[in-house]
Amino acid sequence: MATVTNWIDHLNKPADQVAGAVYPGAGSSEGLLVILAIIVWIGWHVLTSKSESEELERLARKRHGANDHKSNITDW
Repeated sequence: MATVTNWIDHLNKPADQVAGAVYPGAGSSEGLLVILAIIVWIGWHVLTSKSESEELERLARKRHGANDHKSNITDW
């Protein structure tokens, strides 16, 4: 937990007198979590792009005709 009891005094202190971050979990774990989040974010985009490309290729192979929508095709 943060040990700040008076924010006005804390914020008016010079930067060299502030004793560190005022929120829990600050430190080297933050950097690791950011790196992990970036890896997950990029991985999600790669997997999503791959699955959408496969789906679009599958639909393109079907070669629907101009009037196929009139036949109530459910897998359009």
